[in-house]
Amino acid sequence: MTEVEAKKIGSRQGIISVVVGLIIAQLIMTFLSTSDEGFIKAFFWFSTISYKLNIFIGAIIMLLCGHFYGQIAGTQIIIKKRNFILVGFLCGMAVLLTTAFLCGWTGFFQEGIDNIGTNDNPFEDYIFKPLFWVTVFGVIPALFVGIWFGGQIKRKGEKHSTQHSHWQ
Repeated sequence: MTEVEAKKIGSRQGIISVVVGLIIAQLIMTFLSTSDEGFIKAFFWFSTISYKLNIFIGAIIMLLCGHFYGQIAGTQIIIKKRNFILVGFLCGMAVLLTTAFLCGWTGFFQEGIDNIGTNDNPFEDYIFKPLFWVTVFGVIPALFVGIWFGGQIKRKGEKHSTQHSHWQ
């Protein structure tokens, strides 16, 4: 197996894992909104918020991070034979934290930058608080999705190696 093939496997699994993570996030938000609204309104919680752009940019950033960290995980798990559970979890957390940190800047530049020097603390409101809350609600899903992600990379790498060894 070459490093390019390992990166390709990791990238694909990273993007799939991000989609799974986004579905989990959607379910969490639906569940949190259900107590106030009916299920249908709760499911479409994003249609009533003022920060739709932040959510959209966050999803794009998360997909890009899944690709980037997936390549790293593919190399670490398949080529360097590192522990797939640890690598999967660490890469899952890296995707989560990087996305939350970078996405917070969207709101900061939209609204928070005007509040620099006032009694408001835009760095806290737009960067640190979202990072904190995303971490609180995302660490358990990142653990499970990360372990699954690492296992998928390991399985795909082994399957790829087995198929290629039969051809030679």
